[in-house]
Amino acid sequence: MSNLKKLLKDGGVALGTWITINHPDVVDALSELPFDWFVFDMEHAPIDVGDLEILTMPLKGVNIAPLARVPWNDLVMVKRVLDVGMQGVLIPWVNSRAEAEAAVAASRYPPRGIRGVGPRRCIRFGRQDFIKYYEKFEVEELVVIVQIETAKSLENLEEILSVDGIDVAYVGPMDLSVNLGIPTRYDHLKFKNALRKIKETCEKNDVVPGIHTFNVEMAEKMIKDGFRFVALMSDMKILMSGFRELLSRFGREVAGEARGY
Repeated sequence: MSNLKKLLKDGGVALGTWITINHPDVVDALSELPFDWFVFDMEHAPIDVGDLEILTMPLKGVNIAPLARVPWNDLVMVKRVLDVGMQGVLIPWVNSRAEAEAAVAASRYPPRGIRGVGPRRCIRFGRQDFIKYYEKFEVEELVVIVQIETAKSLENLEEILSVDGIDVAYVGPMDLSVNLGIPTRYDHLKFKNALRKIKETCEKNDVVPGIHTFNVEMAEKMIKDGFRFVALMSDMKILMSGFRELLSRFGREVAGEARGY
């Protein structure tokens, strides 16, 4: 397992990106770079549990934490992605303390939670000792991330982040801005105030503030502002941006990028 949890606890900045392209070559190529984590997007990208198992195979032996954004706050899905070797989960649409508690419980074995016992790749198909995994994983390795993306989650933020076992509060700027009624208006005072509240509440509850960024300038600003779990765009975004820049050098102008994507 990677040292992501230790990095976060020690106050470091964890840099990663989102995997949305369903092919192991993408993960294999990116695994050569010094990322701290990858989030495999099962909510909006065409990635299922069976795909996830194959996509993460290139990460064996590298210090990059595989994390999955599950489609919903569902105990069955959380159990399945952990069984195939994920080091953590990102749970979307967490709007209350009860939903945060459910996310944590789904990721932990009894008596601390309700995760069913059926380990697979997480103990290397039985080659590793289950008891060691049981005693160590949840304390030293598991990363539970809740996505803060609605006005309701902001209203209940203190209660959500006071739940024991939440490691990161993650902002998806598009989701949050849309749910606040100001789609992609990241310079709007309402959005800026939301980010300030999230960061301050994280600090109060010893939770790491995280955010998705769309370009280098945004990433640098968010890190300067105190966000420490920072997504550097995504595989598809980098692919499109790179070729857009390359084509422009040969006079092939491409229509402007969609705002905030």
